Amino acid sequence: MDDEHSPSAGARPLGRPRDATIDERVLAATRELLVEEGWEGTTVRGIAARAGVSRPAIARRWPSKAWLVMDAILGPAIESDLFADVDQGGWVQAVIDGSFELFRRPEVKAAVPGLLAALADSEDLRTSLFSSFTGPPIDLYSEIAPGERDPDDRAVDARAFIVLAAGAALFSALIVGGDADERLAARVGELLDRLASGLRGA
Repeated sequence: MDDEHSPSAGARPLGRPRDATIDERVLAATRELLVEEGWEGTTVRGIAARAGVSRPAIARRWPSKAWLVMDAILGPAIESDLFADVDQGGWVQAVIDGSFELFRRPEVKAAVPGLLAALADSEDLRTSLFSSFTGPPIDLYSEIAPGERDPDDRAVDARAFIVLAAGAALFSALIVGGDADERLAARVGELLDRLASGLRGA
């Protein structure tokens, strides 16, 4: 075969080129509709129309509405820059700040009730959510936590901190709300930092 006709010689692929903006548009449309219409009113048909894409284009990327919503509202759930150059106490505060910030977002508040029901029915969805939400922070905690604790024990400690922080943030956003939110976040941070201090001395 002639080099000029081989795929490795820079030939254009067959078919239409993939639109790299589709994911961004679909995720943005999903967040917008969640705020405007809530979980029930947010449909794949409506997302496709808002994003200007076809429903098959969405189906190729996300297997269900729940997967799409989870990706749209969580993405990198806790921003990595929160963890820049932190010690163990800073890590705990970053988890608190990231969790409360996440559950304050209007699209997250709108999605949570429906998403919780979807999570109850899908082990794969639960596994993916927990892995994406906890993976990088747990790895970092295992590196920076002082003491002689076993790495597996450190990972369990990190998961426990995240569960406590995210659970408090979720309850605060859906049940407490209002002016108590900021004070509550600060107090949760203080209490978890005390717990972390106890582990540092263990």
